[in-house]
Amino acid sequence: MKSGLFLVLAMACLLACLAATNIASAQTKADQCAAYANQAMANTPTSTGTARGAARGAVGGAIFGNAGAGAAAGAVAGTVRRSNQKTQNYKYYYDSCMAK
Repeated sequence: MKSGLFLVLAMACLLACLAATNIASAQTKADQCAAYANQAMANTPTSTGTARGAARGAVGGAIFGNAGAGAAAGAVAGTVRRSNQKTQNYKYYYDSCMAK
């Protein structure tokens, strides 16, 4: 009786382990590539941002007489550029992963 109970418990444990493995490996390629692209995008530096945009805008504004307004406009433009670069990086990494 004890060996039968042990056998049933062992089989139940084996089935539970196999089910957990199948669930973990059921992730689609699209999900894997999305995770890869998010990680790669987070680790890829951009060449612009809010501070750099503000500096560029201040220089441009100083040339035309209003550095403060130029800095504010440059900060907005820098933020938009940074967001666009991040989006382009994500698309590149995702597409290259899906092509494999």
